[in-house]
Amino acid sequence: MRDYMIGIIGGGASGIALAARMVESLPVGLSTADLSIVLFDARGFNGGNAYAPDVRTNLMNTTCGAVDRNFGGAFGLLDWAEENASGGMHGGVSSDDYLPRPVVGEYLSGLLARSRRHAAARGLGLDLVQDEVVDIAAPAEPGGTYALRTRAGDEFAVAYVYLALGHLQPARTEVYQSADGYYHNAYPIRRLVEEIPAEAWVGVLGTRLTAIDVALGLVGGGHTGAIHCVSRRGLLPAVRADRGKYTFQQLEREDLVKRLAGVKRKLGLSEVAAMLGQEMAVAAGRPVALRDVVKGNRPPIAYYEEEIALAKGRARPWQAVLYATNRNIDLLWHHLAEDDKHLLMSEWLNEWLTYRASIPRENAERILELMKSGQLTVQGGAEGVRWDREGGTFGIELGDGSPVHVDYLVSATGSANRIEDADNALVRNLLNKGLIVPHRYGGIDCVFETGQVIPRDVPDGEPRMFALGPITSGVYFFTTALEIIERQAAQRTRDLAFTLGVEWLERPETEAWVDARQADPARTGAGAGGPHDEGPDLLERLVLTDQTRLIDFEQLRLLNDQIKGDGESVAG
Repeated sequence: MRDYMIGIIGGGASGIALAARMVESLPVGLSTADLSIVLFDARGFNGGNAYAPDVRTNLMNTTCGAVDRNFGGAFGLLDWAEENASGGMHGGVSSDDYLPRPVVGEYLSGLLARSRRHAAARGLGLDLVQDEVVDIAAPAEPGGTYALRTRAGDEFAVAYVYLALGHLQPARTEVYQSADGYYHNAYPIRRLVEEIPAEAWVGVLGTRLTAIDVALGLVGGGHTGAIHCVSRRGLLPAVRADRGKYTFQQLEREDLVKRLAGVKRKLGLSEVAAMLGQEMAVAAGRPVALRDVVKGNRPPIAYYEEEIALAKGRARPWQAVLYATNRNIDLLWHHLAEDDKHLLMSEWLNEWLTYRASIPRENAERILELMKSGQLTVQGGAEGVRWDREGGTFGIELGDGSPVHVDYLVSATGSANRIEDADNALVRNLLNKGLIVPHRYGGIDCVFETGQVIPRDVPDGEPRMFALGPITSGVYFFTTALEIIERQAAQRTRDLAFTLGVEWLERPETEAWVDARQADPARTGAGAGGPHDEGPDLLERLVLTDQTRLIDFEQLRLLNDQIKGDGESVAG
């Protein structure tokens, strides 16, 4: 069994962001002399399902500039893109471009490679294991290690576990889902292009982002047969404006924290809508009515003609405000009243996803062209699917009684929101053991402030299992944007740094550190003549930076009294 301090499970955007942050930000010194990280992923470390190698028609729904400012730290997407002429980019990438998601996956791989080099230079360990973690055993005693077991049968002992599982695929529950010609996971799209005959009729369950990827990917690969996208409501995603960025006037994260600190009651959904409405009015220079955003049930072709016209060469103020909520949506959701959370999830979630998760105009124009040509249809009213075993075809049942018959069927309904519905061995085992529990609105239940996973039974000692990314959707509501993932990774790293600092106070090395500091007050290293003097020590950073407000000074009091004998106040 191999031992590590930190085990990160999942090598997609969340896992890579966390590993990169830890390497970049965790201090190196005596207190982190045994710091080591192991990152697991069964399919390799290329960005997970969302950013894996695939067709170039799978575009990001946010611009390069938005990602570059808010993800990857010093290793920015734009600088990387200019240095790597990947996918025909040839360095001509601007902040307003929408990169293919596979190219962003290449960037994530580059970020991980850079982090491994940086880790080696700092004396940290960052190992990669291309295998699936299928089970975790809790520590046998307080302060002990978790035992991780992989599908290949290897075992690892880690002190801290971080679940960065990304989007979980739903389990197959219907008879038709085991039929030949059915694709339970739309990705990679290139597999559909390779395996589905060009002239076949294809049904797509879903009409949002994944369905857009399927339709454009198939046609881009030479598909000539009909494509039918169906869903319950037949809603296509909104179209992203060519321009439009917004800085909140009253709802920036720091302002919102102060504002909510004085509110003892929970917020109502109408209050949150009013807050956002005020910001939209500022962005637009006039009040924005709901009808200016929600267009109602319109024929798909007419809807996209209008959407494209509204997005072309201009800003859409309401849209800029909705995208700006990446910076505060977790706080708004956390402080929302329970009844209003239920109302939002049950009645307004479809509208939120339709207008918040928009697509680039260039992809919308391609979809409009396909609809006008008749090759692509988009319909609502889907009620079920029948599989004709003898004919080898699928019948999609619509509410008006007119079924759509197709040769192949692709599920584009998204990931499993409820972890109970996920087809994932690790999640099943953790649920059975009670190491994780479902959140009522999806994902894993965890502590809002820290992401600490809440187990079914309270163990002896604090659990050292944490979660981030899409698997925390119930606690944080919207967790797929790279900006949000980066913020979670940064917070997890800060929390770990303070936890390690507290643990270090209890180590025997503490007395040696104090003695060395008293003997030579000018020292900033961690120990006298030791191998870890080159970098700033964890405790050193805690007591000498403005982050000291977060330290438990009761635990530091004795140490502080000993050190400040030379007239220097370590804590202040």
